[in-house]
Amino acid sequence: MDIVYFIKALLKKKWWILFSTIAAVAAAFAFTIGKPKLYASTAQMATGFTTNEQIKLRDENLNLFEADVKFDNVIETMNSPLVIGLLACDLMVHDLTSNKPFRHLSEKDLKDPHYTSANKEEIVRICRQKIDSLQILSSSQPEERKILEFMKIYRYDFESIRKMLYATRLSRTDYINIICYSDNPELSAYTVNTLYKEFIRFYRSSRSERSVENVETFEALVNQKKQELDQKVEALRGYKTQQGVLNVETASGNEWDLIKQFEKSVSDERANYNNLQASLSNVNAQLAQASSGKPTYSNSNGEIVSLRKQINDLNDQYVNSGSTDNALAEKIKTQRAKLQKVLLDASATTGKVSTREELIQSRDALEAQVSASRLNISTLEGKIRNLRSSVGSYANKEATVTSLQQEVELAQDEYNKLKEKLGSALDNRNVPQDNFRQTLKGQPAFTPESSKRLIIMGMSGMAVFMISCIGILFHEFMDNSLKSPSVFNRSSNLKLIATINHTNLQRYKLLQILQRKTDEAQWLKRQNVFRELLRKLRYELESSGKKIFLFTSTEPQQGKTTLLQAVAYSLSLSNKKVLIIDTNFCNNDVSVQMEAKPTLEHFSVPPEEFSIEKVKEIVTTYETPGIEIIGCKGGDYTPSEILPPNHLLNYLPELKKHYDYILMEGAPLNDFTDSRELAAYAEGVVAIFSSHLKIKQIDRESSEFLESLGDKFLGVVLNNVKEDFIEL
Repeated sequence: MDIVYFIKALLKKKWWILFSTIAAVAAAFAFTIGKPKLYASTAQMATGFTTNEQIKLRDENLNLFEADVKFDNVIETMNSPLVIGLLACDLMVHDLTSNKPFRHLSEKDLKDPHYTSANKEEIVRICRQKIDSLQILSSSQPEERKILEFMKIYRYDFESIRKMLYATRLSRTDYINIICYSDNPELSAYTVNTLYKEFIRFYRSSRSERSVENVETFEALVNQKKQELDQKVEALRGYKTQQGVLNVETASGNEWDLIKQFEKSVSDERANYNNLQASLSNVNAQLAQASSGKPTYSNSNGEIVSLRKQINDLNDQYVNSGSTDNALAEKIKTQRAKLQKVLLDASATTGKVSTREELIQSRDALEAQVSASRLNISTLEGKIRNLRSSVGSYANKEATVTSLQQEVELAQDEYNKLKEKLGSALDNRNVPQDNFRQTLKGQPAFTPESSKRLIIMGMSGMAVFMISCIGILFHEFMDNSLKSPSVFNRSSNLKLIATINHTNLQRYKLLQILQRKTDEAQWLKRQNVFRELLRKLRYELESSGKKIFLFTSTEPQQGKTTLLQAVAYSLSLSNKKVLIIDTNFCNNDVSVQMEAKPTLEHFSVPPEEFSIEKVKEIVTTYETPGIEIIGCKGGDYTPSEILPPNHLLNYLPELKKHYDYILMEGAPLNDFTDSRELAAYAEGVVAIFSSHLKIKQIDRESSEFLESLGDKFLGVVLNNVKEDFIEL
């Protein structure tokens, strides 16, 4: 349904869309009718960026991203002021020295002061000088500024030539197309060929300068790095010579081996020292026994020697195993305990009796051996300390040598990289880096390019058509007014009982429309639709079974007054007697339009004195049979504030006996409380919503009041709906 709605919205604005499209086509035709005929010429050049057939001294992999950058650089160089300036000078020299110039000046151009005061020979000389030296004319020089002004007359200035030229890469190829559009076919061909020539001159000249600069720069850097490398190598060699070592790691390893050997010797010597101490203690004990007069016996020397040998063998095995074998350590401990016991025990009774002199000799010998063993241990420990100190100095030397070697390696890497770059720079200087060649020369065109007028006109019309349609659809989409019944149902929960279309009430009165008192030639379809829709509303009121109706709205200017009169006319046409009471005190349009007497505020009759005759006295009889009206003065007050005691609204149930229907109009709910007070006197309430209404929060609050009326609220009449949206 929304699609149909938008289609109808477009059809409603079809004349605006059609007019805009035609205007766009006409404007495109006007803009293209004076377009000059242009002749195109194309030159093509191969770059070699993607398919290079040159012999390379080094293998190079193709990088598509770098190739794209190179293409962009070439195109920008072609469009640069320098290359375009060289081309302009060449064209200027051609037109001033050739018998067939490309541009012929008009009478107005020939009278230009810059043309009449120009020295053509000087212009040719300066332009040729600029071409030879690959320089452009400078506007800061007075003479060259005059030449630039002179070139503008021939349209050989930078901006004019840039508008003629187009340089672009042929998609996904190795080629660049140079295209020129001008009013002279010879000029177009000459321009593209000369642009390629000047580009090649400038590009190779600048590349040659860069290559020479690169070679000189890299040679200086290579020599500098070579000197640094030699200095670091000499520093390393001098340090090794000064320290007297050629291989610090080997020397340090030998020192550690000696330390391990001396440590083993110290361990053995300490074991021997302990044994000697035990033997000396035993001899001293025997001497003490001999002094007391007891006999002494010598121990078995064979057993002592055997125990010592076992202990030494076990100790060697323990050291060779890494000193981690617990079983060997425990066995050594046991054997040493046995040896101590043998040495400390008394001499066996079966042994030989030792004299005091022999014991003294044994003591002296053992003391000498203990002293020698102690001296050996001290000597070995001193050697170990010296070796450890030497190893520490080797560690410092090794760190220094390692640091020097790292510096040498780093300098060597930098030197090799710079040497490689120097080789590349020499290769680039000796072997051309670019592979540019002109694969297609520009030729003069036989026929001018198509003006594409029809395409431009068609696209202009299509663009404006689409923009107009999109603009209309956007406007309709953003318009949140109650345009159609479907939009109302989506926007509000209130019941919709009728829809009234828009009709022209300025040309015909309501009664004329309802009675069809107009000529058939002037009868409009929308008026007939209005009458039929009003009949549907009348049917809803009649079928409700109620007779007293209050017409209200949430906002002003919703069409309450007009619709109330139309309903009254429609009911009168069905032979119903209708009483209209204007209770809209804030805006008494009903009283004014129907010229009713303002008597409502003054009517006050006690219940016992009320009669229909008293009501007839304040009623204004309308020209249409069956319709009567009671008007009000109107003012800034509510019914409860202005109506006197025993006012007319209290007698509405009595008036039902004399009138078929009683219609009242109330003030808008958003701004006034009149309708809320009048709802108590009505049997049915009808809300009028205009199709132009945009529902706001205050409208929703008023809608909640209408819903709170329950069965008394009949529903909403959507008023002033355009015919295109009635069924949507």
